[in-house]
Amino acid sequence: MITPKPGILILNDTSVFAGTEQYIFLLAGSLRNAGENVSIACLDDSPLALRLRAAGQAVVPVCPAPLNVHAYKVAAKLLREGAIQILHANNGRTAMFATLAVTLAGSGRIVMTQHFLEPCYVTRRGIKAKLSNIMHRWVDRRTDHLIAISEATSRGAIARGEAKPEGITVIPNGTAPPDRSALRAIRAVREELGFEQGIPLVVCAARLEPEKDVATLIEAMALVVRQFPTAVCVVAGEGRLRNELQERISGLGLERSVRLLGFRTDVMSIVNASDLFVLPSVAEPFGLVLVEAMSLGKPVVAIAAGGPLEIVEHGRTGLLVPPQNPQEMAAAIGQLLTSPETRDEMGSRGESKYRGEFTVERMTEQTIGVYRRVLAEPASHRADAVANSVSA
Repeated sequence: MITPKPGILILNDTSVFAGTEQYIFLLAGSLRNAGENVSIACLDDSPLALRLRAAGQAVVPVCPAPLNVHAYKVAAKLLREGAIQILHANNGRTAMFATLAVTLAGSGRIVMTQHFLEPCYVTRRGIKAKLSNIMHRWVDRRTDHLIAISEATSRGAIARGEAKPEGITVIPNGTAPPDRSALRAIRAVREELGFEQGIPLVVCAARLEPEKDVATLIEAMALVVRQFPTAVCVVAGEGRLRNELQERISGLGLERSVRLLGFRTDVMSIVNASDLFVLPSVAEPFGLVLVEAMSLGKPVVAIAAGGPLEIVEHGRTGLLVPPQNPQEMAAAIGQLLTSPETRDEMGSRGESKYRGEFTVERMTEQTIGVYRRVLAEPASHRADAVANSVSA
């Protein structure tokens, strides 16, 4: 008799499509390709739901929000009927949702992926902080296993008491190999952007938000153009700081050297047309966009903190620089623009590192291993472990 594979319900409650949603989309598709029984609970009209349906992936149209009683009942019913055995949460709200559903059903296991260096609840103060801490302790005790997307996020989770070392597994984010047949021709991309073929092109893909620190990249480019007057940097992404950053570009006289492209659906084609990729984020829990650039054979410049420390091999696949240091960032960019041979060598090594460590297949295989481990452990294992950790 063939034992059916366990049902997995991945939870998401956002209306955007950013790093976490990309992780869910890629993981769900790869789990399905591996023969796993997986569905996703998310907002019915969210960008994630639309992409999942277009890819033929099962979607449970509920909103796993704290006060959505109907959503709890749907998940609890699926647990009681045995349709699902594992709830896979991806933030604090969905972890609470999973905990309530499992408590209501009296069965099921919870896996939580920690995507953040510092979850938002740790910044709360006063009565909100006290209530939040009580809720998180309750959720932590009932979560069977944590997945951290980097060693940096793992250390943070352990320090906050969310997990003991044996209760957390580091699984780096993976991404699918680039579909080069879908990439626009480099010449066409540069022409569409209005650039001559031979000019040095630096690309950044980041939201225009404070933690991404695009301002430092702009200041670095003011130094780069002194050595490379025709160099151009384009930034793909939108955010609250767009007007402020545009004013800084104008104030530095960089209108011809730095361009904010806004939201783009062809980011990979733009990265492929570049000479190098830069991610100036000061607090990056992982840095999947670095992996995507490396998968295209591009050398990268990133900040020596958080996830990039685990992705970029300084001097081999790219260069790491101190945070908020335009001079060092400009020097790194200039070093790579000066030597095409160095760029090619770093890009080649980066692509090899991607294929060895950051594929979606590798991420999926390790995640399935966590699911199997959780189902093999006694139901009380996680709660006892965290309770002992909290009381120690």
